[in-house]
Amino acid sequence: MAISKVVSIEITDFTTKVCEVSYGKKVATVYNSLAFDNPENAIEDAYVIDKDRYVNELRSHLKDAKIRTKEAVFVLASNKILSREVIIPDMKEKLIPSYINGEKKDYFPMDISEHQITYCIADKNPDTKQIRLIVYAVPINLIRNYQIVAKELDMKIVKLDYTGNAEYHFLQSNYHTTGIDLYLEINEGNTMFTILDQGKYSLQRNMNFGSKSLVEHLMDEGYYGEITKDEAVAKLATEDLLFASYAEMMEYMPMDAEDARLYELRRRLTEAVRPLIAGFTRVMEYYSTKNKETQIGDIYIGSCGAKIKGLDKLIMSEFENLSMKCLESLPNVKFSKDDFLMSNRSTEFLACIGAATPIVDFNMPDENSERRNTTAFSLLMLIIGLAGSAVIVGIAVINYAVENSKQNSLNREIESLAEYEQLRTDRDTMTAQNNELQDFNKTTITENNTFNELLSDLEIKIPAQTTVTSVTSDAEALTLVVTVPDKQVAAKLLVQLDENERFTSVNVNSLQESETESANKMQSFTVVCNYPQPEPTPEPPSADGGEEDSATETDGGEVNE
Repeated sequence: MAISKVVSIEITDFTTKVCEVSYGKKVATVYNSLAFDNPENAIEDAYVIDKDRYVNELRSHLKDAKIRTKEAVFVLASNKILSREVIIPDMKEKLIPSYINGEKKDYFPMDISEHQITYCIADKNPDTKQIRLIVYAVPINLIRNYQIVAKELDMKIVKLDYTGNAEYHFLQSNYHTTGIDLYLEINEGNTMFTILDQGKYSLQRNMNFGSKSLVEHLMDEGYYGEITKDEAVAKLATEDLLFASYAEMMEYMPMDAEDARLYELRRRLTEAVRPLIAGFTRVMEYYSTKNKETQIGDIYIGSCGAKIKGLDKLIMSEFENLSMKCLESLPNVKFSKDDFLMSNRSTEFLACIGAATPIVDFNMPDENSERRNTTAFSLLMLIIGLAGSAVIVGIAVINYAVENSKQNSLNREIESLAEYEQLRTDRDTMTAQNNELQDFNKTTITENNTFNELLSDLEIKIPAQTTVTSVTSDAEALTLVVTVPDKQVAAKLLVQLDENERFTSVNVNSLQESETESANKMQSFTVVCNYPQPEPTPEPPSADGGEEDSATETDGGEVNE
């Protein structure tokens, strides 16, 4: 039976957004929508960790909104999802899954045995006969987590999608209408940069900056007294609390004490936007380096960030020859005039609506279904085995005579082939030598083989105020000597490095504080980022099977004589 509409659900760390939307249609129709703040400590990096409390909350909101559809699409907003852009030879689409499964260890140089792999086609080039793919790897335990939530809600999962993929496919399918080249999806807890080149995927990056940081600054500042989150959001949307540029902020002179209090509030809020501008700068520089002949056209800002008054002007003040527009509502989306959320906040539901297309799916059979299938298969095999055993017993005597004759014939043939025994021995020797050479070749491959790629990744992710004075890399670790303006930036840097999948651990020495000519205090320290190390090859046993006289190393690293 064809599915006409689904409940599309995006669960972030802070809020849940839900759309009852048409499925697989070129022009989406939203029948109903809702959004609510998640119960405290119920969600962590998109994992539902307090299922009972969260499911009861979601079920209550669905009931109040009169949403009864049981076919669900979940949009995964977790930082644990990995993605990689790859180029493969042109081939039939039915062969692509087998191809990427064979190459997945090269795409993701870490243990992905507990990940589900899927992909989407970004572009096909008939001239070079190549296909550009975006390959995704999602933790299986995250999939299982959402399957349990769906079961508790009495829903059937039609599809699991990733926020970045869902947003890209909506923008791509509507490019002819919007002409969007770069879209900044500024959500509560993150910002997604999506760049299109003539409507095709070009670059997508995610950074840990969201409108929530400005809301919390405003609530903590105390200028308006004690205010709620909703009141802070409303003030950011209606009042000029951001300077139009950092130059204006530096030149502004308060007129009196009250003006000085307001100036301090505006200064702190404006300074809080710097991480977003730094991330935007790195993305633009990286993209320009890779695409020197491509010019970015229209830049749009959407979701929560589009509602913050003056944010677009502040961002654009740092760039020349770029224009930014706030996307008021999503194009090519039908909804009721009575739907307040769609009328006023439709860009916040971009991922929910974009996921309502059957393009990428991380879903896999749940454990109960697999168990039922396994049990049924076992019973079927038992019945077949019992029936077949009667036939086997009946012909056993005849087969014995026939096979005995064949055995005698084979023995005579083996005797005639004895002279080829030496050839087999030589072949085994050459195979062993070849294996030794392959093992040796593996030891020559280190993390330095992908050093340039690692540096590009670090350039995008490390805080903009970080100065790297020295970079050293060997087979065991990457060593950085860095200088930052304060300990908060140092902490952000260490968090970014610790989250990098290439490193097993990140160690830092004590911070050294120094004072510049301008009386600014700088923090300097050394960071050692350790690479994964191969397991040591066990020593072969001695020829006589006895104990060796040499010292042996214990698991604790001590040497016993």
